[in-house]
Amino acid sequence: MNIVLFTSSSNTSGGSRQALYLARGLAQRGHNLSFFVPGGASLAALAPDFPFRFLPAERSAWKHSLDAALPAGEPSVLHAFHNAAVKSLALWGLFRKKPFVTLAHRGVVFRPKNPLPYWSPGIDRFTVNSPACARILRSLGVRRDRISCVPNGIPDERLRAPRGSAELRAFLDIPPDAFIFLSIGGEAAYKGADVLLRAFASAFPEDGPGAPFLVLLGLDSLPAGGVAGEGRVRRVGYAEDVGSFLAAADVYVQPSRSESMPNTLLEALRVGLPCIGTNVGAIPEILVPVTAPESRENPDEACGLLAQPGNVADLAAALRKLHVDAGLRAALTRTARKRGERFSMDKRLDIVESVYKELLYSRGYA
Repeated sequence: MNIVLFTSSSNTSGGSRQALYLARGLAQRGHNLSFFVPGGASLAALAPDFPFRFLPAERSAWKHSLDAALPAGEPSVLHAFHNAAVKSLALWGLFRKKPFVTLAHRGVVFRPKNPLPYWSPGIDRFTVNSPACARILRSLGVRRDRISCVPNGIPDERLRAPRGSAELRAFLDIPPDAFIFLSIGGEAAYKGADVLLRAFASAFPEDGPGAPFLVLLGLDSLPAGGVAGEGRVRRVGYAEDVGSFLAAADVYVQPSRSESMPNTLLEALRVGLPCIGTNVGAIPEILVPVTAPESRENPDEACGLLAQPGNVADLAAALRKLHVDAGLRAALTRTARKRGERFSMDKRLDIVESVYKELLYSRGYA
């Protein structure tokens, strides 16, 4: 297939990474793939060997660049990622002089301020990464048959650990046998790092033998005034060797106030980490919460604990439970690995290719 992907995002957010993962995967499967990003996008630095193509600085010139990547006589796929790209596609798709189908991706769970692009017949299909996202589009009046759920995928190379556990613990000044809670996120309020810090302080206020550590990856600073147990909190700013941190951790925590399908949670599942998440977006659909002791008897169902978003006491209770219950951690490790298989890049690519083929067939192009 001739496939053109383009994103209007210049950063390395989870959504941008998913666009890059998809582009690389489709190219590796032999498709004629063009991936357009804004000029100077930091995303391009993540894959220096990938043949990125760059959008002009002026948005009004995007269409000319993309049109040049669409052969005149060969059916193609044009897939947009992020807000400005989706808005542009909603208009361009109304005036097609070449045989191509159009798709727009949405991976967030808040309602768009401008619903008009989602009503445009210029977009043939919306790809969403979770049923939670699909529900938002349905609430706007988007027909069910115009929505395809394509879960995020995590490439295997993202999970490699170039630094061993002993080396990483030494780097973080954490004893070799200490228990580690890991959370990956940023300083945005919706990521909930402040809630996690308060919950950790509440759950484990005392230092001493057996006291756990908390590693915050992607957080550049801690709240002013300090928190109890701050001596056992390690913050690390930007780091790409995520696999090393995952390999050294005992439990992964996703304390978000708002989320759709966070890559970081899927990365943790894929390496078999027991997880704690919040009851927002697709997180409960991913984890299938343990709500009673008997849930451990059904290992195919549960792979994590849930806390209510923003609820310090709830999150503290989940932290304490997984810290003391080695049997539960072992059960969740088994189910995490099994559930994580659903979020491989091969799974994501299979679904995307089937959606593309279906659309090309429905237009009479295949």
